[in-house]
Amino acid sequence: MATYYIGADVHTNNTELAVEQRGRIVARYSVPTTIPAISTVLGSLQGRKILAMEEGPMAGWLFGNLHQEVEQFIVSEPRHNKWIAGEGDKDDKIDAGKLLILLRGNYLESVHHTSDDHRAHLKHWIDLYHDRIRDAVRDSNKIRACCRMHGVRIPRTVQKNFTM
Repeated sequence: MATYYIGADVHTNNTELAVEQRGRIVARYSVPTTIPAISTVLGSLQGRKILAMEEGPMAGWLFGNLHQEVEQFIVSEPRHNKWIAGEGDKDDKIDAGKLLILLRGNYLESVHHTSDDHRAHLKHWIDLYHDRIRDAVRDSNKIRACCRMHGVRIPRTVQKNFTM
């Protein structure tokens, strides 16, 4: 059975796919970022399929809809893929190929995604909570900076004097 390694560079309008088999890139596809278009490409490959893409806004949606069509679906942490971000030419086709090489060499660090809708919904609410905390800290820092501009110093923590 043939094993296909697939690197996907996903954007809102377009997805670049690079397909490797036995150490050689055998096909490149440029398809719209829709489930039917990507499913068609995956369905045309007969054999074991391992797909990798970088974490992004559409990663959860793609994982939830495509994870059953491949043997392994890896959503990688883009901050660990310095080779893609920082070295050489930048192009969607080149990035898909670089992601493919990292996948083949087992150099990708996976980000957890779940196919359970309830867990995905919970993760969404937790992300919103963390966003809210970051917003509150940012607003507090702005107020402190404004006060410092006018010579008012606000202590970081309130000293509590407890007497027993």
